[in-house]
Amino acid sequence: MTKDEAAAALREIGTILELQGENPFKCRAYHAAARTLETAPADLGELVRSGRLGELPGIGEALREKITTLVITGQLPYLEKLRASIPPGLLALLDIPGLGPKKLKVLREKLKIESREALEKACRDGRLAALEGFGEKTASNLLEAIARRAAYGKLHRLGDALPVARDLLAQLRKCRAVQKAEIGGSLRRGKEVVKDLDLIVSSSRPTEVMKAFTTAPQVEKVVARGETKSSVLLAGGLPCDLRVVPA
Repeated sequence: MTKDEAAAALREIGTILELQGENPFKCRAYHAAARTLETAPADLGELVRSGRLGELPGIGEALREKITTLVITGQLPYLEKLRASIPPGLLALLDIPGLGPKKLKVLREKLKIESREALEKACRDGRLAALEGFGEKTASNLLEAIARRAAYGKLHRLGDALPVARDLLAQLRKCRAVQKAEIGGSLRRGKEVVKDLDLIVSSSRPTEVMKAFTTAPQVEKVVARGETKSSVLLAGGLPCDLRVVPA
């Protein structure tokens, strides 16, 4: 199992725990551990075999045991149990720009939203807009994001997506705030087809990085912009997410 795959598993655990209202510190620990694995200088398998996994920052005994199980078996019963505890399709809603775990948790509790169809209906009938902290603008933005996902949800060949990603990385590296920039997700794992691009940047000045990303010439439309994560559409409708991790 690669570092990216193990990190994705830890991030999924953290996200599901957030949706279930688990202790915020516990949720953040999984997300932080995922970032640590992504930026670890050594091969994950070697770290496990040599017993040095626990030397990584933020990797305590419980996390070390889970990561070791992932690397050795390729599976994690704890994650499978968490997946079984939530409705199918719930996590897919988090692919919609502008909808994070905190907002989705509220929508699930207040409006029983657990599917894209239910979300779209709540946006159209005014129930979502009536919720405190949401409003008509949020409902409108979510409807637009749902429509874009439907329009641009096609798969892109590796040979087409990789040059685009490399070109954008070269552009980002011109920003002085960028200390390290690399490809992540399914593209990094060499999947034959991908739904979108995932880029990871190490920086202590995320605001400058986000400005460079969202104003890059390759960007056709900014879908969502946050402090450490932003989503855009590139030429040809290729979605791209950028996440900034501490340097």
